[in-house]
Amino acid sequence: MNKKRLQRLGVVCMAAAMVLTTVSFPRAAKAEEGTLTQADAATSTEPEKGKVLMQVKPSVLQGNAISNSQQNPAQGNDGPKEWAFDTENHWWHSRWTGTKPASEDTINATVRPWIGSGFGQAILLKKVTYQGRGGNANANNSIKNYSLYYADTPKTTPDSSDWILAERGSFTESSEAQEIVLDQAVTATHFKLVAESTINWDQSQDKSTCAKNIKVYAEDTLNLTVTAPVNGNVLQNVTNEAFDETVATVVDQSKDSIDTPAVVNEAGIFGEIANGKCDKLDALTEKHPFMIRMKVKLNGVATTNHVLINRGDEPYQIAYGIDGSTPKIKFQMLGTNNTWYETKVNVTGKIGKEIEILALYTGASMGLWVDGERANYQKVNIDDNTDYTMKPGTGNALKIGDGDSPASIKSVQVVNEFGTLSTNAGYNNQVESAFNQGTKLLDLQIVNTTRQHLYQYTLASEWKKGTDTAEEAVPAGENADGTKNYRAVVTATPTGSLKFTDEIMPKMLKVNVDGTHIKTVPITDAKLNDNGTMEVSYSFEKMFIGGSLRMDYATDYSKTCMRFGYDFKLPENAEFEGCEWYYGTAGDALAYTLSPQDKTNHIKNPEGNDADSYRSNIVFTKLGSANYKNNVYARVLVKYTLNGKSYSKMGTSIDTRTVKEVADKITSPNSDASEEQKAYAQGILGTIPAE
Repeated sequence: MNKKRLQRLGVVCMAAAMVLTTVSFPRAAKAEEGTLTQADAATSTEPEKGKVLMQVKPSVLQGNAISNSQQNPAQGNDGPKEWAFDTENHWWHSRWTGTKPASEDTINATVRPWIGSGFGQAILLKKVTYQGRGGNANANNSIKNYSLYYADTPKTTPDSSDWILAERGSFTESSEAQEIVLDQAVTATHFKLVAESTINWDQSQDKSTCAKNIKVYAEDTLNLTVTAPVNGNVLQNVTNEAFDETVATVVDQSKDSIDTPAVVNEAGIFGEIANGKCDKLDALTEKHPFMIRMKVKLNGVATTNHVLINRGDEPYQIAYGIDGSTPKIKFQMLGTNNTWYETKVNVTGKIGKEIEILALYTGASMGLWVDGERANYQKVNIDDNTDYTMKPGTGNALKIGDGDSPASIKSVQVVNEFGTLSTNAGYNNQVESAFNQGTKLLDLQIVNTTRQHLYQYTLASEWKKGTDTAEEAVPAGENADGTKNYRAVVTATPTGSLKFTDEIMPKMLKVNVDGTHIKTVPITDAKLNDNGTMEVSYSFEKMFIGGSLRMDYATDYSKTCMRFGYDFKLPENAEFEGCEWYYGTAGDALAYTLSPQDKTNHIKNPEGNDADSYRSNIVFTKLGSANYKNNVYARVLVKYTLNGKSYSKMGTSIDTRTVKEVADKITSPNSDASEEQKAYAQGILGTIPAE
């Protein structure tokens, strides 16, 4: 920067420029010059801050492909399970001709075809994409309703008991890839996608389905922290900090706890728990009294009947179902005389709410309460062919919840040995008291735990001079004031069966702006290299052009406003999104942030020298005369959008000025300030006691 330009920056800038706010330093500041509305480039599909997606290599999915039915040998474009995981114009298809080997299932309305694969390692499964035949006559056999399962096992092929339901849903009639995205990633070694129905669904004929170009994505974390360069300090390596993520999980808090695999989100348990024989619940039969308490969120009206809890062949069940069109909670029990009993409560007014269910079996009779309200209805000899009794299960396997249920389960407790209790007992003073004194056989609660991420990549970082990213080029070397332009570059190399793709680059990182305060900001650049590595970079540029004073208070020299000016350029075709400033009264204490919410005022082509240049200022207001010799410190962040994505870069230094320094420049002999401006600066200096 030449000497003459420095002099101009030191003059008093008049108060005619547009101002956003009038507030006092250090609690707040203001930005000025021009207007522009910020553009929000964030979308709902972008990974959360600190997280990235990695794709399981298609070759791994092909090599580990599994299915319960496949058209092998191939017939035209319909073929074996491996064809589900490539990009060729053919499909994995369940068998529709040829001799079926014993290893394949006989597909029918209840035994559905599925396709899956193993990952060769444990991953945090987050997303699966599916592609069918398309939205026309050729769409026949494309999956419509699906169930996505996962397994976490060292086995090459999971057993039937290893599969855990992750999500149920439906695809549209489209030739485009469609996504299944889990609310919470799950640790998995395998997955399978079950075709519950297809586009041409026919209860008796729907035996075939197909898929191609299935992709699987794992969630990982990239929690990068860059320490911004500060004059005189050695540049530090970029760090990837441990990411402590709190996740909701289901835990049995009773003695001899059972394994409780289930996918949980904000609404409660998604999917279902199905756990072996669960021998400790064998006491819940015949004449043995027991109570079951559940907290359930009724997310919607039931259109059919759904299990809340049962045990396959055992004679008890709680369900959320319907009578005609009336939603009800039902408790069903097989008595000692081999007669079915049922009691139920109308919950029409409780849709969208969380309810508490308590079911009591005394050994001879049953009771049911919903939110303390007792069911008056009880039916004997219900018809297990037409009424909803026991939903099919596997032996005495415990089943809690249905994957497609409109009810989300918050907690389940089962107790026995609570003494003698009548179904006519008072709820508040007798039933609850007895329940709390009982022996807990099962106590399932949603609790928060810390999940360890897998970090399936290696990292290396380095500092480079200049900011020669793909979108821009700022020369390396020193600026006029001795500062340099720097770029922190981090290279991530994937390991195992995963790979990076250019569609899932990280969006954010952290910058330590002053050695103490850390800010989460958009990256400057991310790209996929030809060798499969991912490169993330962050740029620091010289943007500060100097300080000036504003004559906002006329001849009142006891306070003034000081402006810091910044000039910068953006990559070609980028749109300016806004500036953010971190500031304070010490270089290592930038404790305050100015981040205009609606706009950051600016001008383009300042001084008419460069049409591609931007200028934006921060103004520190009501600086008192007692602080005229004290430094004000600030660091600028520039945010912009390019191709719909957000990026940022930061000033290469912590910028500082005092009111006295600026006033001294204005009154210096070689200043080109006007007489009025020099008089104002002299008035400011006149309030500072002589040393």
